[in-house]
Amino acid sequence: MIPVERQRTILRVLAEQGTASIADLVTLLDVSHMTVRRDIATLEAQGRVSSVSGGVALPSRLALDDSHATKAELRPGEKRAIARRAAEFVGPGNLVFLDAGTTTLAIAEEIADRADLVVVTNDLVIARLLAERSTSELYLAAGQVDRANLSTEGELVADAIGRFNIDVAFLSTPAFDARGTSIASAAKRTVKDAIVDHATTTHLVTDSSKYGRVMAHRSVKLGRFEALITDSGLSEAARDSLREAGLKVVLVDPAD
Repeated sequence: MIPVERQRTILRVLAEQGTASIADLVTLLDVSHMTVRRDIATLEAQGRVSSVSGGVALPSRLALDDSHATKAELRPGEKRAIARRAAEFVGPGNLVFLDAGTTTLAIAEEIADRADLVVVTNDLVIARLLAERSTSELYLAAGQVDRANLSTEGELVADAIGRFNIDVAFLSTPAFDARGTSIASAAKRTVKDAIVDHATTTHLVTDSSKYGRVMAHRSVKLGRFEALITDSGLSEAARDSLREAGLKVVLVDPAD
């Protein structure tokens, strides 16, 4: 088979089964492991599949983002480990942007005792935490309130972000793959775009469970990030796909 035919066969198998192992595809297509991996890499770059440990799967499509309350209960150890590593990228006197999210909330907790920073956020919970616990200069990027996520979104928020010269930004996401991040609404995408447009350096901070998910709106491409900071639960195949796409992958161990 030519590559296009092999790739169509892989997609057909995934449509029937949801997942497939590399070994099974090698047998089915009667080609080498390397050939199968190249075909998967091609499909993954198109956003049509996602690498998983030992194989490949169809992306998991999400319609809505979880609420803040729901996300706060998920993977707390991973988020704390990511936050500790992310805080190391915050230099003296930096102007820091913390995107809305529970992983970025953990970063806020890590830097709350610093008095030398300027922090901007669109997250209401982060703003309250830092207002109560930090003496660093603090700004809330105001706009339409997303009550479920306890954050602000839309053009007013993007305009507010554009007034700052951001040294380092930490961007969260409910979904990402080898093409980049995706998001539930255009109002949220507008904020994400403004963050990376006005930051000198932007890091993607998210736990490994978000990999292989897609949402309705494509958002930030991987090339806009300095690095991905995530946990060691990210599969080797996913790590390889992201690195081949040009993204620096920083892994943390939740047990540390």
